[in-house]
Amino acid sequence: MLVLITRRLMTAIPTLLVIILASFFLMRLAPGGPFDGERPLDPATQAALQQAYGLDRPLWEQAWLYVSRLMQGDFGPSLVYRDFTVSELIAQGLPISLTLGGLAILLALMFGVTAGLFAAVRAGQVADKTIMMLATVATALPTFVTGPALALFFGLWLGLLPVSGTGEGGAWLIMPVVALALPVSGAIAKLTRAGLASVLKQDHIRTARARGLSETKILFKHGLRPALVPVASYLGPAAAGLLTGAVVVETVFGLPGLGRYFVQGALNRDYPLVLGVVTLYAALIILFNLFADLIYGWLDPRMREG
Repeated sequence: MLVLITRRLMTAIPTLLVIILASFFLMRLAPGGPFDGERPLDPATQAALQQAYGLDRPLWEQAWLYVSRLMQGDFGPSLVYRDFTVSELIAQGLPISLTLGGLAILLALMFGVTAGLFAAVRAGQVADKTIMMLATVATALPTFVTGPALALFFGLWLGLLPVSGTGEGGAWLIMPVVALALPVSGAIAKLTRAGLASVLKQDHIRTARARGLSETKILFKHGLRPALVPVASYLGPAAAGLLTGAVVVETVFGLPGLGRYFVQGALNRDYPLVLGVVTLYAALIILFNLFADLIYGWLDPRMREG
């Protein structure tokens, strides 16, 4: 496992650098600039602002300076939120995004594994087909559909939950977390059902039944762990999807998370803010994939041996 971690970390650094440089140059190629507005600035003022933020230098020099500052933990100043640095904005939005993503992945695991387990035990029956149909529907519905639908039904029509903002208590978390968790829980349910149904047909399960072990003990001690290997492989991309999917959910529910800052930064051409959020997203996605590999290795010792 130590070799696996070392190998993943050695590939993570160049991967992160490529993402940073690609994002940097793609942002610069986009039309418009951070100081373009409905009322254009006079050329002298615009030139002074570009010089103050180093935007008048060649692109390769700007990229080198940005990467140099980034290695020191400095994301630079925000070009739009001029009273804040990018690090301060990230510090404000990151806890909300991590809370949404963490609760969503826990909720998806709880409901997805439970539904897949229930369907696998009743393979071929009406309950199995119904659960798999619902899982397919949940997987197919994107967050930009489920988010507004939940807000419309539970927030505006029934008035049970707050539609926008954080507010007091934890009620504001319910609809965003459910919207994020639904497609992931559907995919986890299908993976759990397929994995467990396959494991329950293997020879060691027949041997356990011949020895007189109870179905509950067979299921949870001998069947569930190998059945969760596909789920572990899916966890890394799923966590990444929840993190990036929070961009839509935070915008729909008006939450001051990283997604909202990312959208506003992209619209306003706030280069340091967009690059800071992209860099953080990329680092978290690499970290999530590393955790998924570790869980995969724990569930399947053959990976550690390989």
